Amino acid sequence: MGTKLKAKWMCNGCGDIHADEDSAIECCPPTIIEVDVCPVCRDDHRNEADALDCCGYDPDASQPPPTAAELEAAGQLRLIE
Repeated sequence: MGTKLKAKWMCNGCGDIHADEDSAIECCPPTIIEVDVCPVCRDDHRNEADALDCCGYDPDASQPPPTAAELEAAGQLRLIE
């Protein structure tokens, strides 16, 4: 008969080993980071100023037209491709 291994759990954030799964999950809960999106190219940036400066976007100018994918996501059918 083979040796039975004892399971332990490793925290995904710091790498500490815990005797039970719940302790490992609660040790370093996952965090989220809010990003700002450039209104022109849709790239994400860590702060609003970088997102606005990305493609030289002027908030006082008219908004860029929506892309075909955005229109389709909003419910408009694509008639011509």
